[in-house]
Formats: sequence, structure tokens, C-alpha cells
Amino acid sequence: MKAYLQYLREESKKCFDAGLSSLEASKRIEFGPYGEWRAPARLYMNVERAYREFRNDPPDAAWDTPATFDAIYQVAKAKGIEVEF
Repeated sequence: MKAYLQYLREESKKCFDAGLSSLEASKRIEFGPYGEWRAPARLYMNVERAYREFRNDPPDAAWDTPATFDAIYQVAKAKGIEVEF
């Protein structure tokens, strides 16, 4: 799990520095060595959490639930996988 989170943070930082949104980053970041973990919800929410840390957002900042579920669906569609909630 630690290696996955480090991988995701590094990939997210590259995208953040390039000016991509967390949704765009989630669509671009490959599952890499964690390809068997094909959960778009996990990927998007972890990328968004990393972005919040990069922006120094408060850890308890509210999530826009409808927008989050929409983003999860968009990531799944972009990667050609089923949505897993």
C-alpha cells in the first residue's frame, strides 16, 4: 500500500505541476504495477487527495459528492473499466 501511495503521489505531482486538474490527471495516470487494482473510485479519490495536499487545503475540506461520483464515472469511462462503488 505504501508503494502504491508513493507511486500515485509522484505521478499526481507531475500532473499537478503540469497544470492538469485532478480529473485530467486521473484519466492519464496509468495503474502501472497496480493494474490488478482497477478501481476508478480509488484512483480518482487518491489523486484528488494528493492535489488537496499540494494546494495545502485543509484535511477536512468537504467533498462535492455529486461531482466526485461524476469524476469517478469519467475516469472509468476513459480507462474502459466498470465503475466499482
